[in-house]
Order: sequence, then C-alpha cells, then structure tokens
Amino acid sequence: MSTDLLNIGKSGLFTAKQSMSTTSHNIANANTEGFTRQEVKTENAPAKYESSFVVGTGVEIQSIKRSHDEMVEKKLNKSIASHKFNEERTNQLGHVEEIFNEVNSEGMNKILNRFFNSFRELSNQPENETIRNVVKENAKIVVNDFHRIRQNLDDIRTGISSKVSKSVDHINLLSKTVAKLNKEINVEEVAGAMANDLRDQRDIAIRTLTEYFPLTTYTDEKGQYNVSVEGVGSLVSGGNYQELQAGTKAKNGDANKERGESEIFFASRPTHAITDKIKGGTLGAQLKTRSEELVTLERQVDELAHGLVLSTNAIHRRGFANHPVPLDAQGNPVPNAAPQKVTGINFFKEPLDLNRASEYIKLSDEVESDVNNIATALEANKPGDNRVALAISKLQHEKVLGAGTTTFEEQYLKSVSSIGLQAGKSKIDQEQSQGILAQAKSFKERISGVSLDEEAANMIKYQNAYEASAKVIRASDEMFKAVIGLLP
Repeated sequence: MSTDLLNIGKSGLFTAKQSMSTTSHNIANANTEGFTRQEVKTENAPAKYESSFVVGTGVEIQSIKRSHDEMVEKKLNKSIASHKFNEERTNQLGHVEEIFNEVNSEGMNKILNRFFNSFRELSNQPENETIRNVVKENAKIVVNDFHRIRQNLDDIRTGISSKVSKSVDHINLLSKTVAKLNKEINVEEVAGAMANDLRDQRDIAIRTLTEYFPLTTYTDEKGQYNVSVEGVGSLVSGGNYQELQAGTKAKNGDANKERGESEIFFASRPTHAITDKIKGGTLGAQLKTRSEELVTLERQVDELAHGLVLSTNAIHRRGFANHPVPLDAQGNPVPNAAPQKVTGINFFKEPLDLNRASEYIKLSDEVESDVNNIATALEANKPGDNRVALAISKLQHEKVLGAGTTTFEEQYLKSVSSIGLQAGKSKIDQEQSQGILAQAKSFKERISGVSLDEEAANMIKYQNAYEASAKVIRASDEMFKAVIGLLP
C-alpha cells in the first residue's frame, strides 16, 4: 500500500514540477513576439483492481499543448496579407500622386496653359522678339516637365522592380526556413517530444511570408505541412520548397529594349512567369501598381505629348518664319529662293513615335537655334500677320486628343483625377484593413497570449500541488518505515 502511495505522490510531484516549468516558460516569453502560451494536459493514470475495489494510481502527463486555434491563425494571416496589400498600394500610389501635384507645385496643366498663353501674347505682337523668346522658354519648360514626369514614372517602375527582386530573395529564405522547421518538427514529434517552440517559429515565418502574398496552409494525409500561394501553386511541401526567381523581361513594343521589368518565376520553370497571378500582399500591390496605374499614366502622358507635337507642328508648318522672302517679277514671294528655310518648319522635333513620346519630345533644331523661325504669319513678308500664332494658341481649348473627343487640359486632368481617386480609395481600404487586422490580432492574443496574472496564479497553484505531493511521499515513507519497524 505504501509503495502505491509513493508512486501516486511521485506522479503528482513530477506533474506539478512540469506544470511549474511550463508556466515559468510562459512567463519568461510573455513579451516574445509570436510565442504561444503552453499548457500541460493531464489525465488520470490507469486504475488497477485490488480485491474487489478499483484503485487509482495517480496522474499522467498527456501532452504539453499550445493554446493555438488553426482557424484564428489563418484568419490572422489573411488579414495580414490584405492589410499589407492596402498599405503598399497607398505607399506606391502616394509616390505616383506626388508626380502630378497641382496644389503645392507648378504642374503640367499650368505649364501648358502658360505655353498657349505665350502664343496668344505673341499673336498680339508678332514682331516682338522678346515675346518669341518667352514662347521658346515656355516650350522648353513644357518639354522638361514631360521629361520629369516620364523619368519619375520610370523611377517608380525601377524601384518596384528592385523591391520585387529583394522580396523574392527574402521569400526564398523564409520558404527554406519553413521547410527546415518542418523537418525538425517531424524529427522531434516522431521521437515523442513536443515541438511547440518550433511550431511557433514556423508560424512566425508563415506570418512574414503572408506579408508578400496570400497563402494557404494545410497538413496532408501523410502528415506533411504544406504552404501554397493562392492562385499560383505549392511553395513548401514538407521538407521541400520551390525556389522563386526574379528575372528581367523586356516589354513588347518598348523603343528601348534595355528597359525591362522584374518578372517572377519558379526556378524550376523559368519560362512560365507567375507575376500576373499574384494578387495580394505587398508583392501584389507593387505588381498591380506597375501593371495598371503606371502603364495607364505612361500611355496617357505619351498621348498628351504626341498630340501636342503633331497638332502644333501641323499649324506651325503652314506658317512663315520671321525672315524676308525674295519676290518674283510679279511681286509674289518665292520661298525656295530664300537663303534659309522660311516655311514648313516644325516647332517640335519630328518624327516622334507615340511610344515614350513624353521622353523624346524636344524643340526642333530650327526653333532651338533661332527664335525668328517661330512662325506667326500665314503669308510671307507680312510680319504683322498673326494667324498662325493665334491658331496655335486656340489649340488650348480644342478637342484634338482621343480622336477629337478631349482637350489637352481634359486629358491631363483625367489622368490626375484618376490617380487621385485610386490613392484616396487605397487610403480608405488601408484604414479598414488595419482595423480588421487589429481585431484579428486581439482575438489571437486572447487565445494564445500570455497573461502574467493568470500565470502567477497558476504558479501558486502548482507550487501548492508540488508541496502536497511531497507530503504524500513523506507520509508514504513514514508508513513504510513503520511497517519495517514492526518486523521481528
């Protein structure tokens, strides 16, 4: 009987000791990021029969479990991916929005208006060389602003491609870490040990991964932990992972084929890009901005530059420069007899392709070299003729873009308002997703977080249990000694 009592006390002592150790582990990691509270799960030891009675034999530790809810974890990961997408979208669209800032800086709309107004002023004083210089300088400002916009858009595109490449390197490192942890967890648990801390480390790695794109995690029938990218495919399967690769791919139709973009591939399938399949997380936000807003804005700005060049030149070529033209015997001007070109002069340089027009727009060599080559007159030898300058100034309010459906100002404001609406929507989405994420984190914290008050109470409870079990052992020992003392 005393031996049975000793074993019961011993089981209680060991269980209380392990419970205190687990509680101490919880307290020590109360502020550790990603730590999940652990709890000792016990069950009564198998009973045994003595005479006609069923007698208890103590307590056994069933397991040391994490306070973990898989569904809550998946909801948290989904919230992280959604918030990171909106956060990065707001960040990227904010950069784009700054390019077209019409409030705090002199934007393209004001610059274009000043350009046309200078032609209107020139039409009032067509012989004034000073005003001709003003027209030229305003035209240069227009050209430089087109270059600025295009360069800034290219810089954002380059920055996104650089971020994509760095993200892929970090994703590969995290995927390798998850695969490694899968192996270690399997080894520990096959040996009968608890791999709770390793599982916490894996959860942290998955949470970091899901910042880049939405993930699906599951355990298959073989007990292997798998990670898949939504809409793409498997990334980690048990102890194996698929490496991603970022490569440069030139865009079809680019005038400069050296301008490429980072595309994402599986290293094992380098011919099949998965870039367009990534729809969430920071990567999804960056790729969406690059493939949608940047492409749209670049096209619209190119159309604006291309339309400005063609419409201005079409009128300017019909006019005559401010140079004398020889007359024939009947007193008619003979332009071909002039010592220099006097008509058919382009204001902007041509030819100019629509693709990347905003990058390559510039003044013609004739206008750049001599402001008197700016045509104002529709007839030769009539310096007071202002019809060409007046016609160019009227382009400001004519529908010359979009197959005759929109003006320069309408086209530009359409681009500005579009990016403004997208940026505003993104900020609202970010605020909403931030609230949802905070709620998901709070819910997980209630389930998995460590409460120091609760753990302190548990420590006292297990300490008392330990002392009580020690007393059982001591009483058993005394009973055993008493029995020995009764022997002859």
